[in-house]
Amino acid sequence: MNIEHLKEKGVDIAVISGDELVIVDTQSALDLAMTVKYETGAEKIVIDKDVISEISSF
Repeated sequence: MNIEHLKEKGVDIAVISGDELVIVDTQSALDLAMTVKYETGAEKIVIDKDVISEISSF
């Protein structure tokens, strides 16, 4: 998983990308959100669809 931190017009944005699945259920989505907030301070997140499981339990 790659986390890229951007600042656009004063807004912190984290861009999540990678080759492995990161979001497979509700708990992993929450874990990702909290990891991004802790590591970057960003509250806005852009997620590449390649890191999200197509069969999820949302």
